[in-house]
Order: sequence, then C-alpha cells, then structure tokens
Amino acid sequence: MKKGDLIIGLFAIIIMAILGISYKIYINSLGTDRYVSIYVDGFVREKIKLTNSNEEYYTVLTENGKFIEIVYGRLVDTEYDYNVIFIHNGGVEVLAADCENQDDVRQGFVKMPGIAIICVPHHLKVVIEGGEPENDAISR
Repeated sequence: MKKGDLIIGLFAIIIMAILGISYKIYINSLGTDRYVSIYVDGFVREKIKLTNSNEEYYTVLTENGKFIEIVYGRLVDTEYDYNVIFIHNGGVEVLAADCENQDDVRQGFVKMPGIAIICVPHHLKVVIEGGEPENDAISR
C-alpha cells in the first residue's frame, strides 16, 4: 500500500465519520414528537402522531389525481383510486394501491424522517416529519 492510498483511505473514513455524526445530531434535533403527514395535491390532508405502539390503517381515496377523502381503516372495495397506508413500529408503508406502477408499495417500510413515499398517479406523498411546524413570518 502506498502512502497516497493510505491518505485517501484515511480521508474517506474521516468524511464518513463527520457525515454520521452530523446525521445523528440532525435526528436528535427532531425530538421525540414525530408525525406521519399525508399530502395529496401538495396539501397536508392528514397528520398522525407517530409512536412505536401505533397500528393504524388509512385509505386515501382520489379520483383522477383529485383528493376525495381519507378513511380510517383498510378499504379496497371502492370505485375511487386508493392507497392503503399502514402505520406501525414507529414507521409507515403503503400496503396496497390500484395504480399501475406500484412504486409506492414497492418502496416498503420507512422509519426515517424526511424520506417520502410517493405515488405519482394519485398525487400522494407520505412522509415522516419531526415536531409541529413552527409559525414563520409568512404564516402569521
């Protein structure tokens, strides 16, 4: 092993350590209050407090990408387009959807804040967010 290889390896390890520590600080800054936000057409339609003991199903109903309603429970027998969201073990996943590509279903279980589950045909985004949003100058 040459001296240059050793320097590059050491540099890569230092960068990875800095990124890991930064991410840990970011996660801890979110606090313990986390929420699953369900967006349809870019608007928050439902915000559910996330705990490790949650086991809840929500069905998002849309028609041609337009929001209809969110039903508590698992509902797949409907004339509308649907996405079944399952919140459990401190995370969220989409269990079923009637869209063609099934990208939201294949994404699987998400437990990390900021990672979104997206269904483009139904204009749906499900994301875990930390804490309540604070008021800013625009929303006052």
